[in-house]
Amino acid sequence: MSLEETPARAPDTDGGWIGRRPTAWQTAAFLAVGSIALLMAGVQPVVLGGLVDAGRLDVAQLGWSVTIEFLAIGLGVGLADAFLPPRHLKVVGFAAALVLAGVNFAALEVSELWVLVSRALAGLAEGCIVWLTTLMIVRSPTPGRWSGIFLVCQAVLQVACAAGIPILVSPWFGANAGFVTLGASAVLAAILALLLPANLAPLAGNKANDAVLAEPIPRAAYVSLMAVFLLFSFFIGFLAYVEQLARQAGLTPVQGGLAVAVALGVSIVGSGLAAVLADRIAYHRAFLVCMPVFLVVLFGLGALPSPGVFIALTGLYGLAWGFLQALQAPFVIESDPSRRAVLLAPSVQSVGAAAGPMLCSFFVNAHEVRGALFAAGAGLSISFVLAMMLWLSRAKRLTKSVLAAT
Repeated sequence: MSLEETPARAPDTDGGWIGRRPTAWQTAAFLAVGSIALLMAGVQPVVLGGLVDAGRLDVAQLGWSVTIEFLAIGLGVGLADAFLPPRHLKVVGFAAALVLAGVNFAALEVSELWVLVSRALAGLAEGCIVWLTTLMIVRSPTPGRWSGIFLVCQAVLQVACAAGIPILVSPWFGANAGFVTLGASAVLAAILALLLPANLAPLAGNKANDAVLAEPIPRAAYVSLMAVFLLFSFFIGFLAYVEQLARQAGLTPVQGGLAVAVALGVSIVGSGLAAVLADRIAYHRAFLVCMPVFLVVLFGLGALPSPGVFIALTGLYGLAWGFLQALQAPFVIESDPSRRAVLLAPSVQSVGAAAGPMLCSFFVNAHEVRGALFAAGAGLSISFVLAMMLWLSRAKRLTKSVLAAT
């Protein structure tokens, strides 16, 4: 039998892993390169804000830069799923990281529209690198746990760099400090990519040299991916307008920034909690717990509360956000046990993250931003309905199977 004809391995070949279990060093490398690829998501205010202050980017272009990069990450993941088999991972990771480093270092001299071009190119490379980490997560016996660990890793790195760039790098490189940090981090990712395994086992239904999407995914998987898209539209659309909402509620700029920082910081706790509980809580139950929490946050902030209550509510949002975000992988896997569809989840999440702020922007003006809560809440509600429909459909099929067997 040729290599191309080798069937997918059973999903319980090595401690529950699909294929050979990665070594500790390989697992660490998967998590590290993916965290570095998503570093820009946490340091955008520092990197792009420095360009605005230096006159190399205006505020409107800043917003477009963020949107374009998220879209490009999603496209990068999607292209990798469509065309790349889970082979030659060292080469793919090394090449993509070097491209990312080159784009970031080249951005030291760009301004205005060229910043948008550079962020689009960077997003494509970042998406390809994130795809590598997703390959490892979906082959694990506990993808929810590893998703939570990955979220914690990337959040800790983002917070550390967001705090460290202004203090340690900006005095030397000024407005270019962020790009220098991103470029150096990408070089490190290229080195770490050499620790990755050369190949991973194909998923069920795929041959060794098949791209991930060589075989179709079930219709239910499209519904789950739409639910993921809408949920991330809510997550990021809400977060994009927290500072403006804080200003409308009468908070100072420092208090508004603290509200965002608290949400991001507490989300790490939520993701860590999900990593511990992922094997013991079904997604629909997690959503049933988180949905009222999100509604309390939306209605509470809509009342424009005092600074203390405002910050507490954003912290509550961050806890539920980090927790539910980590459970997206097992949710999609329920709709497609072959695990091909879940490899599309990062792409769908990135597009949702780009679409959320844009959708919310149609419901706000210079004096009233509470419409963003309505728009974000609509995405949340539809995502909840879709998730519950999938759960009820599976429960109905299971009941029929049990009755037919008796």
